[in-house]
Amino acid sequence: MKVQFNSLPTSLPSRRLGQSVQPEQNFQSYLKDALQEVNTLQQESDIAFERLITGDIEFHDAMIIAEKANLALQLTMAIRTKLLESYQEIMRMQV
Repeated sequence: MKVQFNSLPTSLPSRRLGQSVQPEQNFQSYLKDALQEVNTLQQESDIAFERLITGDIEFHDAMIIAEKANLALQLTMAIRTKLLESYQEIMRMQV
């Protein structure tokens, strides 16, 4: 197998010292959007079970929607726990 390096860049793009790369989204708005998505999944789960009771959707479809919401909530809680542990560790540090 022969490896070719024809597509490698010959120079790096230059940036001036005063220029900075602005993030597309700050942490607060990213966190707010993520929590809104988890909330939306929870609401969809509630609606799916209401539709299951009325017979509009199948049981396995309702369970898939509910499990997506459950996993999103578990991930959110795990991230919250890690953030709190990190904050507490920082607060214990001596300056």
